[in-house]
Amino acid sequence: MRRILWIAPLFVSGLFVGCGTDEDKIALVPVAGTVTKNGKPMAGASVSFVPDQANAFSTPGIDAAGPEGTFKIRFKNRSGLAPGKYKVFVTPELTTGSDTPEAFKDDPYMASLAKGPGATKKTAGEKSEFDAEIGEKGETDLAFDVKASSSSKK
Repeated sequence: MRRILWIAPLFVSGLFVGCGTDEDKIALVPVAGTVTKNGKPMAGASVSFVPDQANAFSTPGIDAAGPEGTFKIRFKNRSGLAPGKYKVFVTPELTTGSDTPEAFKDDPYMASLAKGPGATKKTAGEKSEFDAEIGEKGETDLAFDVKASSSSKK
């Protein structure tokens, strides 16, 4: 009986060894850059990376561009993406005509969320689509320039 009492806790703790998701084990590489519209920074624009189906790992990522149009892509609260091919979507900042809440002045992504579902696009343009390939060491100087009249590819 004593033997069972000290083996039971070991057995139960053994069940938790190795817990965690496989996504936590995917090696990510840094992905960052700038978005501009006709050469001018697109502050607050949403930058989304959608993985190609042929990629070894599916790691979609998103960020909102800062005041200078810079972004740093994150996958599930981790910085970076798995290497591979991606479609990149750049969507202009949303606005409701009211000022951004003071608490979110330095966080364009949270500011756009705070504006709610009734927000309207700041510009008349639709989202623009680009192609990107992320190498084994990552990409930290990506540049996407949205043209006023049409989308372009890098």
